[in-house]
Amino acid sequence: MFPVRMKIETTQEIGALIRSRRKLAKLSIAGLAEMIPCSPRLLGEVERGKRNVSLAVVLNLCAALGIDLFAEERKGDER
Repeated sequence: MFPVRMKIETTQEIGALIRSRRKLAKLSIAGLAEMIPCSPRLLGEVERGKRNVSLAVVLNLCAALGIDLFAEERKGDER
């Protein structure tokens, strides 16, 4: 299981979250890849943080796994 709320800063962290939720859902890499759709190889690389993919792919993966993503402005960031 993963925290209810966590800050993601690296491709490895989002990949680990996706892998964790996929396993919790008892889905194989091939099964989840078919749902998205994407190749199992691409999904494996995403889970290991070895592949940069579009935000659309990440959003599709998260939607399929029941993960909500939020963006939050940093406190004290005066841009």
